[in-house]
This record gives sequence, C-alpha cells and structure tokens, in this order.
Amino acid sequence: MASTPEYFQDKLSGNHCFGCGTENDHGLHIKSYWMAENKAACHFVPQSFHTAAPTHFLNGGVIATIIDCHCICTAIAYAYQQQGREIGKGTPLWYATGALSLRYKRPVNINRRILLEATVSGYSEKQAKVDCLLKVDDTVCVEAMVEAIAVSEEWMKQNK
Repeated sequence: MASTPEYFQDKLSGNHCFGCGTENDHGLHIKSYWMAENKAACHFVPQSFHTAAPTHFLNGGVIATIIDCHCICTAIAYAYQQQGREIGKGTPLWYATGALSLRYKRPVNINRRILLEATVSGYSEKQAKVDCLLKVDDTVCVEAMVEAIAVSEEWMKQNK
C-alpha cells in the first residue's frame, strides 16, 4: 500500500492564500507533492460552482489560480530543498508571482479529476521558473509558466 505524500501546503505556516492556503476556510486547498527532485504533482477535483459559462467546463480563472498556486508552492518547496531544509523549518521562505503565462489548449471538463505537473526549469535564490501542464485523462489542456520571485518574511505580514 502506497504511503500518503507529504503535501507542501501542510508545512507552510501562515498561508491564507485562496488557492493553496490551509488557513483559508473558503479556499481551494490544493495539495502539492514531489514526483521527482524538481517535479511536483497536484490533483484537483472541481466542484460544480467552479463552472465557466457553459456549466460543463471549468472556469478559466480557477484554472489560472490552481496553476499559479501549485507552481508557487513548488518553487517554495524547491528553495527549501536547495537549502537542505525541510519545508517550513527555520526562517520561512516565500515566493510570489512575478509572471504567469497560460496557453489554454482545450476546455477542461468540470466533471473530471485534474492533474497538474509542475517542473522547476530555472532557479536562483531570488527567483524560480516553473513550467506546468494541466492534464485531464493524460490529455494536456493547459500549458503554463510561472516566474516565482523570492519575497521577504516581512512581505507576508499585514501592512498597517
């Protein structure tokens, strides 16, 4: 029997993000985990209220959100990995979206389980480039690229 993967988001304290934050009661609560050293997966099951105008397709903004969040969390996990640390241990590492590029190749059926595969294709301490494929039944529906920019811990704190 396969063991349950260790999800990146479960190790990030103080994350209230709508897409990936465990501390947002109304969020999507995506869960990402390693498939290989620089490749992470995320499975997402859309709900009926995530619909586009045609009710059998997933809303494009929801698609963008889950890709963005999966890629940012992959960049964070990779940065911890490069420092030889467990995710969430020691001084927190955070990244924010510097650029998001999506190519919608075909509509995503709202009644299907989605697989996101993100690969870190470039990395420095200040930024990471993460490429992502959104697949349904092994068919690529969306290709994406996220440029993740390292941000300070202060960035996460409320601006008063």
